[in-house]
Amino acid sequence: MLGGFSVQTVLVVLIGAAVFVLGTSNLRACLRMKRPGTVITGKVLAAKLTEKRDGENRLIQHYYEVTVQCRENQKTFPHRLKSTTEYEKGDEIKLIRNGDRLTPLSRRTVSAGMAAAIALAGMILAVFPVVYQTVGQREGSAVLAALLLLAGGICLAAFLKERGRSLAEIDGEITDVLYYRTGENKKLSKPVESYYPLIRCRIRGKERIFLSSYNSSLKTAWKKGKQVKLFYDEETQSIVEKKASPVLAAAAAVLWALALLGLVSILG
Repeated sequence: MLGGFSVQTVLVVLIGAAVFVLGTSNLRACLRMKRPGTVITGKVLAAKLTEKRDGENRLIQHYYEVTVQCRENQKTFPHRLKSTTEYEKGDEIKLIRNGDRLTPLSRRTVSAGMAAAIALAGMILAVFPVVYQTVGQREGSAVLAALLLLAGGICLAAFLKERGRSLAEIDGEITDVLYYRTGENKKLSKPVESYYPLIRCRIRGKERIFLSSYNSSLKTAWKKGKQVKLFYDEETQSIVEKKASPVLAAAAAVLWALALLGLVSILG
């Protein structure tokens, strides 16, 4: 017991706090996007590929050193960045300012409303075990039902947001596999190995190569030459590797069903 609370209670509170921080961090990022000068447009002046292989001929580095001409407050200035996506001279890309750094704008799947809902879910999760132990089981069950309803809403909103986008299907091909390892061989631990597919596709008649954001710990998970289905979002000019899974909608239904059962038991 810790101050009258069990270790499990403290653990749930800490998890709730972590979820709250995740939600508020995403909310701040969404709000920052709306500030003038946060997102700027740049034109690619040059792009140089950097590759490296290890002694077993495994690809261990693959990125592009990109020089971009940016325009801000009626002034232009060059900026250099590293990108895992291929660019050509003349391409226009959107960059986001993070302090003194400029990085390519990534596609955000979390809206401000969803981020706020995640933060609220974290608060409810942190409060639930305390209410359950100090106020009563009935009140704690009501808090849990509210948490399940909110979590189901977040899952459904994420699913509908992704499925509501206009995506064009494009073909891709795995051209290589990047090997990434963290840690060293020790008596009590082994290095963590990950494999990322390098994918080639065509967008608007131009060939593009990019490093997938999905990885596997299995060496045989990706095969060179394998055809993969991708999607292109014209609005955000971004490549989408996977559509929203129906599992999100199913999870929302399950969470709402559990919440309904909880409410029935409380009222009964």
